[in-house]
Amino acid sequence: MTAAPKPRHIPERTCVACRRKRPQPEFVRVTRTVEGWRVLAGNRTGRGAYVCADSPACWAEKRLRRAFGASAPLVSADLQALNPAMNDTSTGQTMTS
Repeated sequence: MTAAPKPRHIPERTCVACRRKRPQPEFVRVTRTVEGWRVLAGNRTGRGAYVCADSPACWAEKRLRRAFGASAPLVSADLQALNPAMNDTSTGQTMTS
């Protein structure tokens, strides 16, 4: 008798802006650095927070201020630079993938 393979464990995280729980791959990790909170490429150890990767509403500075304090403008700018296609400023609408 062969055992069925176990499904792979996928960690669940919570967005600091909208408080929605989702699988970890659906988030962007924001890492605490010496300069403050920043969105950095690659895996980094240490204190971190998660923001929805596909929701420009979660990237607004106002929604990030509670979690990141004075670093909220930097985090908001980093997130918007990460995926400029999500913000279509010519029509005033946001696109979803």
